[in-house]
Amino acid sequence: MKRREFVQHAMAAAVLGLSREQVAQLLRAEAPPLPSDALYERDPEWYWAEMRRQFLLDPNHINLNCGSLGVCPLPVIRAVAEHLFTSEAFNEPDYPWWGYGENEHIREVREELARFLGVSRDEIALVRNATEAMNTVCNGLDLNRGDVVVTTDQEHPGGLCCWQQKEARFGIRLRYVKLPLPPASKEQILELFDRALTPDVRVVSFSHITTTTGLVLPAREICAMARERGILSVVDGAHAIGQLPLNLREIGCDFYGTSPHKWLLAPKGTGVLFLREAVQDRLWVNIASGEWNNKALKAYRFSNLGTCNLSL
Repeated sequence: MKRREFVQHAMAAAVLGLSREQVAQLLRAEAPPLPSDALYERDPEWYWAEMRRQFLLDPNHINLNCGSLGVCPLPVIRAVAEHLFTSEAFNEPDYPWWGYGENEHIREVREELARFLGVSRDEIALVRNATEAMNTVCNGLDLNRGDVVVTTDQEHPGGLCCWQQKEARFGIRLRYVKLPLPPASKEQILELFDRALTPDVRVVSFSHITTTTGLVLPAREICAMARERGILSVVDGAHAIGQLPLNLREIGCDFYGTSPHKWLLAPKGTGVLFLREAVQDRLWVNIASGEWNNKALKAYRFSNLGTCNLSL
């Protein structure tokens, strides 16, 4: 079955009310098997040609910009579609499935993400992207007029504009570390942060990998420097997940936001926010729902957004 026919049949299934089994058959109709490791050893070019079949990308196109959007593979698209068909038929057995409470499926996802990132499930919140993660932290912190937030001159708007708005609205002060292009060494970067993190600083917010140049900042050392001085560390890790091995416990940050839809090729609208358990009580939720003040929920409080598309 060609892709165009697959989409047409899937739409027809929604209109004609086909059974769950029939829909599942349609969704599995064009599912090429994953190439084996043995094939890679025997013929790498053939292996990657077979791997290419796992994606809907036009054969004439090569996506070199996973930093904006990764290309979601067919098995993931089918999993999302199958769940969407099931939930829209109100056949989802795990109540509630539309976003008000944490069901077993969501717990499993958070558990897997926590293992992947080297932290605990109680420190993982599911959001829509790194921009939402960074805004959740920025807007949830109580900062006073004159408090200083240190950031850099190479931040993505998604991790910077929330602080700029807080500066305009509440009178905090932003202090920018000017990153060298290119830096001479890691020590040069750390020296710049050392000078910037003065006693009036409350938060340091920076990119793990900058969006402008791809510079990998020494996140572990910066976060340790901040912790020693009683400064909260907020890391925009939009470009790190899927590119770098990540253990957030070892990095030692207080908050870390990231976007699996980039280098991990996850569906669009999937984001992760790590909130270190010891500092969660310092953050207000941005969207207050029925469990807004139930601190027993730990990080899940910050995922409780009301009705949403859990198929993602």
